[in-house]
Formats: sequence, structure tokens, C-alpha cells
Amino acid sequence: VLAYRADNRLTANGSQEYKLRMGFGLHAGWAIEGAVGSLQKVDATYLSPHVNMAARMEAASRQFGVSILMTERFVELMSPEAQENCRK
Repeated sequence: VLAYRADNRLTANGSQEYKLRMGFGLHAGWAIEGAVGSLQKVDATYLSPHVNMAARMEAASRQFGVSILMTERFVELMSPEAQENCRK
């Protein structure tokens, strides 16, 4: 990633700094894993309403401008010490 900071294609010819932003949505629940694809390429996929919730949380992290967004269900599984570091 550091090598790309000077790449003119990403920095508007050097006039802007390159920034990488990532967001995470965390939720806990069950999921079914399956392989999809063809003989040439196989990908793993995960099916569950809980996977969909994590995806929605990730999208919402962008709307709220935060890096990590967790559901209450996920926070309940954390240790009390870790929960103290979470904003509610």
C-alpha cells in the first residue's frame, strides 16, 4: 500500500494524498458455507441472515464514518473488559 502513495494515477498527479479506508461490520450467528463456481474456478460463499446482517453493518459503517460497527449480539459475546472499550 505504501508504494501506491506516490503513484500519479491514484493521487491526481501528485496533488492529493492517497488514503485507504476500510470498514468492518461485526455480527455473530450461524452460517452455511458452500462452494460455487465451475471446474476452472471455485469460490466459497456463506449463506445466512447473519451474514447479511454483517454486510449491512459494514455498509452502515461508511454512512456513520466509523471503521468498525458491531451489533449488540456481537458485543454480548465479548469479555467485560472488551465491552468497556466499546462506545454505545
